[in-house]
Amino acid sequence: MVQVLATAVLNRLLQHAHMISVRGNSYRLKDRLKTGLYNNPHNNA
Repeated sequence: MVQVLATAVLNRLLQHAHMISVRGNSYRLKDRLKTGLYNNPHNNA
Protein backbone atom coordinates (compact mmCIF):
# COMPACT_ATOMS: atom_id res chain seq x y z
CA MET A 1 0.00 0.00 0.00
CA VAL A 2 2.85 2.39 0.82
CA GLN A 3 4.49 1.78 -2.56
CA VAL A 4 1.23 2.57 -4.37
CA LEU A 5 0.82 5.78 -2.39
CA ALA A 6 4.43 6.84 -3.02
CA THR A 7 4.02 6.15 -6.74
CA ALA A 8 0.83 8.21 -6.85
CA VAL A 9 2.45 11.13 -5.05
CA LEU A 10 5.51 11.10 -7.33
CA ASN A 11 3.30 10.84 -10.39
CA ARG A 12 1.31 13.86 -9.24
CA LEU A 13 4.44 15.91 -8.49
CA LEU A 14 6.26 15.02 -11.71
CA GLN A 15 3.25 15.34 -14.00
CA HIS A 16 4.14 18.90 -15.02
CA ALA A 17 7.89 18.72 -14.41
CA HIS A 18 10.41 19.94 -16.96
CA MET A 19 13.59 18.04 -17.78
CA ILE A 20 16.83 20.00 -17.61
CA SER A 21 19.85 18.38 -19.23
CA VAL A 22 23.15 19.37 -17.68
CA ARG A 23 26.32 18.40 -19.53
CA GLY A 24 29.87 18.22 -18.31
CA ASN A 25 31.56 17.03 -15.14
CA SER A 26 30.16 17.99 -11.78
CA TYR A 27 32.25 19.98 -9.33
CA ARG A 28 32.34 16.93 -7.07
CA LEU A 29 33.77 14.76 -9.86
CA LYS A 30 36.21 17.49 -10.88
CA ASP A 31 37.55 17.70 -7.32
CA ARG A 32 37.95 13.91 -7.12
CA LEU A 33 39.86 13.87 -10.40
CA LYS A 34 42.19 16.58 -9.06
CA THR A 35 42.97 14.68 -5.87
CA GLY A 36 43.39 11.36 -7.67
CA LEU A 37 40.61 9.61 -5.76
CA TYR A 38 38.86 8.73 -8.99
CA ASN A 39 40.40 7.58 -12.28
CA ASN A 40 38.90 9.17 -15.38
CA PRO A 41 37.56 6.34 -17.62
CA HIS A 42 37.80 8.63 -20.66
CA ASN A 43 41.49 9.29 -20.13
CA ASN A 44 43.49 6.69 -22.07
CA ALA A 45 46.90 7.97 -20.94
